Amino acid sequence: MAGFISFYNTNKNKDTLDLMLNRIKHRGKDYSLKYEDDQLSLGYNGMDLSYKFDRQELYEDEDLLVLVNGYISNIDYLYETCKKELNTEILESPAKMIADLYKIKNKDVANDLKGGYIVTIYEKTSHKLTFIRDRFSIQPIYYYKTEKGLIVVSETKALLDHPDFKKELNKDALVPYLVFQSPSTRETFFKGVFTLPPASILEYKDNKIDISIYWDINFESKNISIDEAIETIDKLVDKSIEEKTKYFEDKSKIGQFLSGGVDSSYLASKVRPEKTFTVGYDDKEFSEIDNAKDLSEIIGAKHYSKIIDSNSSFESIEEIAYMCDMPFANLSAVPMYMLSKDTEKEANAVFSGEGADELFGGYHEYTEPKYMNIYKKFPKFFRKFLGKKMLHTNKDFKGKNFIIKGLPVEDHYIGQAKIFHENEARDIVKDEYKTNIRIKDLLDPYFEKVKDKTDLQKKQYLDFHMWMANDIALKADRMNIGNHVQLITPLLDEDLVDFARIMPDDLKIKDNKVKLAFRETALLHLPEEWAKRKKKGYVVPVRNWLKEDRIKKIIEDKLTSDTAKMFFNVDQVKELIEINASGKRPLHRKIWTIYMFLVWYEIYFESDKI
Repeated sequence: MAGFISFYNTNKNKDTLDLMLNRIKHRGKDYSLKYEDDQLSLGYNGMDLSYKFDRQELYEDEDLLVLVNGYISNIDYLYETCKKELNTEILESPAKMIADLYKIKNKDVANDLKGGYIVTIYEKTSHKLTFIRDRFSIQPIYYYKTEKGLIVVSETKALLDHPDFKKELNKDALVPYLVFQSPSTRETFFKGVFTLPPASILEYKDNKIDISIYWDINFESKNISIDEAIETIDKLVDKSIEEKTKYFEDKSKIGQFLSGGVDSSYLASKVRPEKTFTVGYDDKEFSEIDNAKDLSEIIGAKHYSKIIDSNSSFESIEEIAYMCDMPFANLSAVPMYMLSKDTEKEANAVFSGEGADELFGGYHEYTEPKYMNIYKKFPKFFRKFLGKKMLHTNKDFKGKNFIIKGLPVEDHYIGQAKIFHENEARDIVKDEYKTNIRIKDLLDPYFEKVKDKTDLQKKQYLDFHMWMANDIALKADRMNIGNHVQLITPLLDEDLVDFARIMPDDLKIKDNKVKLAFRETALLHLPEEWAKRKKKGYVVPVRNWLKEDRIKKIIEDKLTSDTAKMFFNVDQVKELIEINASGKRPLHRKIWTIYMFLVWYEIYFESDKI
């Protein structure tokens, strides 16, 4: 767990660094590390996890300053590299080893790193700053360029305490958010504040920024048998678990999140944690508590579970919106926050199963609808004409999505979250928020890089860069950091990615079945009913909440408020509410997406608490 602040050649007060660190104290509540000179201020919040390198994240010598924010998982590899290159005999902190290797390799040291991290490197003589982000966007990073300097932080809320930060809404971010349910542009909802893409390096010198990509996933299918895939996946998961936990002094204190699905169940069956945690709702359709309890008994873990309802969930909505920094409408953020809040009482580090769906083909959007093979025999020009027509109509009806999926992947696929169609989003916002940025402009650069790949690989590539970076990573980080819980994610591993990228499509999906090889791997350790269980995740019964008078009023009042009228054509919003209430079409996710934007906006732009 970690949070950092860095600002160079900016105005500052004597307590600016402390104020900014305090704003993100939740990222590391146990200690702070600092460095300040005439130009650079650098601060870090950390948490004691009984980890060998706690309190050693900041390294300084006469030439360099290095801060490791997050974790490096391949510490032994760095040690062996230092022994070979520098004749080092003593295992040093990751920060020290990175400093030593940087002096030899410069920014190419990024290729030697594995884990979830932001590495900050400051060259004292040249005054050059370098920031390296991990491949999976596990650790967040945002930057804001001032007139003469640069501010870089873990969370944008820290910028609120810097005298050079001018808080202004980025109007271009609203329409993409309504489409994707999460912040989806490089420039965030705060004007002038940008995030770095995964596997990127930001170099800053002489008031100029240069951003480069040091790694990308390259799909190259090879002839691999199912048996080879099963054996390799299982060995690589073991290796990842070992690497990510080796330097914890007491591994028994690491718990396990259980959703009831195959990913977390598979991990739990391998690591055999002493404690497991889950949350759910009264409605069995939206809860996997019973499944999690049953598995905990099988593996001999003490299980902690909690049933939550609309009242307890809504008590946390404002805190969730604040923690997210940005408007964020992924429904599973609510139970994940509640789960983490309860977990913190028993464990401050837990295993979690993020990553398997993106790497091994776990989403049903990766499969094709029944009879699509027949439909694709129709002339291409006809399917394209009809599909484009469906994309540009606001009307929803049975068969619409089937016709749209008859288009080439590049023309219809936007990822796992598709809340509003783009034209719907543009139509429902006021004119000043009808951005010139088109969804196609955001997605085309990704599809261009995989234009010669299979349809599945195109979808996976896009999800890796958009869905994982902007949605999954943000949710996992903020909902747990906010409660002082460190996630350990063995399935987000560089070696697993390197194997997944060469697996043929038919080991990932077939007909309507998903994550084939991964599920077969899970069968090595799980009863068949667990390995073949349909994915639920942390589902939220918002559609049922909207039938409760109290919750319905809270949401509807927000969606028709004066604040809502600043951004939306409220008559159209009311129409969404009415259609949803009538039962004609379930529009609860669209309603929720607008609601969460308004909650966020009121906190960051209208509240006197900020």
